[in-house]
Amino acid sequence: MISLHGAYDNENFGDELLVGIQAKWVQELDLKVGLPFASQVYRDQISSSEAVGEECLNKSEKLIYTGGGYFGEPNHKKYKWGINFFRKKHHVPGKNFKKNNKKYMIAGVGAGPVSNILTRTSIVNICNSAEKVLVRDEASFEYLKKYGVKNMEMKITGDVVLSLSEEDIPRKSIKEASNIIAKDKAKYFLGIHIGVAPGDSFYKDNIENVMKSILKVLENADIKPVLIADKRNSLPQEKAIDEMRKRLKEEPLIYRHENMWDTCAFLSQLDGVITTKLHVGITSFALGTKTFGIAAHQKTKRFYEQINKEKNFYELSQINEDISTSIREFIQEEYWDKDTLEVKQELKRKALENKQEVISFLNGN
Repeated sequence: MISLHGAYDNENFGDELLVGIQAKWVQELDLKVGLPFASQVYRDQISSSEAVGEECLNKSEKLIYTGGGYFGEPNHKKYKWGINFFRKKHHVPGKNFKKNNKKYMIAGVGAGPVSNILTRTSIVNICNSAEKVLVRDEASFEYLKKYGVKNMEMKITGDVVLSLSEEDIPRKSIKEASNIIAKDKAKYFLGIHIGVAPGDSFYKDNIENVMKSILKVLENADIKPVLIADKRNSLPQEKAIDEMRKRLKEEPLIYRHENMWDTCAFLSQLDGVITTKLHVGITSFALGTKTFGIAAHQKTKRFYEQINKEKNFYELSQINEDISTSIREFIQEEYWDKDTLEVKQELKRKALENKQEVISFLNGN
């Protein structure tokens, strides 16, 4: 059995998908997957051992820290994040495997910054005891080096989700998504995904500017608004959906995430997506949907720099005025030019290096 660890204590699309993709890689080798500390929604979507916690780790031959940004703190509430790193047991799998002299690797994580010294020390120790450390971008590599990671097997690959293509998604999910959206060539289907509640104490005015800007673009354009929640039972996202719905002139489509493959399929059918979350943007890009980023987390900017689409990106905390012109230009632009397609292909190649390294590790090479 191979244990997979990730940011899987809550019900969030991107984290589910990162574990789900790497679980498929393991299962393709006819190996059983263990999810030691995963919540039930992961077990419902990923075939895995019934063993949990330390029992799962003890029964596993090897361990993979899967992709995700859980080695880096958000823009605010940094102290709470540092404490939660331990509450979410991110340190436990590596510690268990080191104690039992068993091998583990890290595949496709994002890292840094980390201001909490205890958390930083734990991350460095996890990385230095791993067989391989694969990070998804150059900034992550530089942060880990700066913090003291000496692992000679550390290298830059890519975000695991960038390995996706439509062929990876069940045909049933694609068919259901196309039936929901029922594309009309006269309409531009625009996904609108706001992961922060209107009136949020930290982003209050910024979120209002975002919503006003989107509503302004929708006023005089043949665009079908599609409101998205990528996390189950998320009060902030439901508040954002309710507020946008009240202020829209036409009834929007509303999509709430339940299954990671269904959500991938849904995003692939849209013409464009405006999102505050990293992996809604990455998944959309990987599957051929234009993406406009409004970041509530500092890790997000790295992706838009990687794809050379900084003009389609804003830090949420810096949106102090109308951005409708930028959104309108995003909708109208020839997004998939030659350079973007080449970047997309190269990022997919680097993302698939994670798979090659995982297979090599599991085969004992």
